[in-house]
Amino acid sequence: MASPVLAVAAVTADAVALGAGAGCSNGRLDVTLTNNGATWESWSATNLAGNTLTLGEQFTGFPSGTSTRSFPQNFSPSQPDGTLIGSYAYVGEPSPDATNTAEFFIFYKCSLAGAEVLLACKGPYGTCPQTAQQAMARLAAVPRIPALGPLPLLLMAILVAGAGGLALARRT
Repeated sequence: MASPVLAVAAVTADAVALGAGAGCSNGRLDVTLTNNGATWESWSATNLAGNTLTLGEQFTGFPSGTSTRSFPQNFSPSQPDGTLIGSYAYVGEPSPDATNTAEFFIFYKCSLAGAEVLLACKGPYGTCPQTAQQAMARLAAVPRIPALGPLPLLLMAILVAGAGGLALARRT
């Protein structure tokens, strides 16, 4: 007699966005995914100081197929204006891995006027940062264009002004 084959959940992360109303008091994530048997979801949000702002898990509310839903992630207390926040969620299995779970992450600067997204990530489990500190480390590792620093920018402005002055001197 053949042994039964257990179905393995497969979840594909299709999209992630910071939801309407997200900011200093809530890290709402709007996620779109394709679900084939996932049973579990988990979410959290952290600030750059390493404090957990919210945390939860439950049996998943995502039906089979492709669907979109929000993870509200309310913070208590509300964070100060300008706080850097990492909002994270996964959908898959209680013991997640890249074969059975999709994850979603947004790193943003909260503001009373609206949030500024600094990094967005979606993919198989293990692809994205899970905390604000991990996101900051990932951003710090990305090489920057040297001309965007203050000293190179000042030198470029002096060079352009000098070339412009030289061009004007020749015309007069």
